[in-house]
Amino acid sequence: MKSGKVQRGRGPWPLSNEALVVRQWLMTRIVGLELREQQSVIRLLLDEVSGVSRSERLLGNWMASESELERLALACDRLNQGEPLQYILGSAHFMGLDIGVNDSVLIPRPETEELVHRMLQRVPSSKSLPRKVLDIGTGSGVISLAWKSNRPLDTVHGLDISTEALKTARSNAERLGLVVHWHEKNIVSGETVADQVLNACDVILSNPPYIAESEKSEMNRQVTDWEPDTALFVPDHDPLIFYRCIIAGCESNGWLTSAGWLGFECHRDGVQEICELFDPDHWKSVEKEQDMQGNWRMIFAQRRALDSKS
Repeated sequence: MKSGKVQRGRGPWPLSNEALVVRQWLMTRIVGLELREQQSVIRLLLDEVSGVSRSERLLGNWMASESELERLALACDRLNQGEPLQYILGSAHFMGLDIGVNDSVLIPRPETEELVHRMLQRVPSSKSLPRKVLDIGTGSGVISLAWKSNRPLDTVHGLDISTEALKTARSNAERLGLVVHWHEKNIVSGETVADQVLNACDVILSNPPYIAESEKSEMNRQVTDWEPDTALFVPDHDPLIFYRCIIAGCESNGWLTSAGWLGFECHRDGVQEICELFDPDHWKSVEKEQDMQGNWRMIFAQRRALDSKS
């Protein structure tokens, strides 16, 4: 079930609105979490609802208003129904940016930060040669916005099939003051061969859907009940559909420039199979990399320069 069903928080209410009493009350309201996680969640909720930091609450003798208690109670109800904290807060952090999120977009993961960081390391910054960068399956816009934040001279495009996701991405860009060009497109529709948005990119990054439908029953319900299926799942009979489409577009349809870079986030069990999709006649290098947890998670490939086979 998606968010929006619960409209008001419910009692019992704290005995007073003093900060310590409110905190103890929250500990009784939030269930099913280990103590350390519970304390972290409570701190984030109090930061969001009070609008001030923990130290400011302590030094300023903060006391919760009735409306703040109502918001906290509602947040507890939503948490106890399994809704992710990021959706309740309406935001998540990604490479130093505060990204707005809701149930039309995936919650940003650390592995995606790693993808962007490692591509930035591979592609040198250049004031004299701004690049065209494309993020396929942009969702909330995290990859596009993080790249633009780090490389303000580059022209960045974010592409997604979801109208609602793109609304979220546009809102994030406007709030952060970052200029990104957003496009609603379905790259597997077969109608993008001559598309100018996809033409002659210097860098393409993508964290496409890659989880087979048959794996859904084994996943955490906090993911499957709340995050968008279209951003997560692919058909069992063709789990590499997006990777094949993007690689083919780069090799045959001019999506990637000579010596351009392509970076993928992948299912940890599918990296080698995706590597085998690359035609060595078109690519100078294809490298797979592990994430911080030791899982094979990323692929970085560079196209051969024109007239080069070496």
